[in-house]
Amino acid sequence: MITVNELDPLRDEGIAYFRTLQRAGVPVAGKVDLGLTHAADMSFRQAYRATVRDIHAFARSL
Repeated sequence: MITVNELDPLRDEGIAYFRTLQRAGVPVAGKVDLGLTHAADMSFRQAYRATVRDIHAFARSL
């Protein structure tokens, strides 16, 4: 599960890594959290919970 934040300076690298995993045939899911900056999901409970929920759902889907 690759999660990147829209306003993160590392966003493009995260998206590139997601695409690399896809091309390699690795099971992967990804999302872009709009309006969030670097590490915002660690600062805001709602964003944090959503990230944990998405990771959990992806792990269960394997």
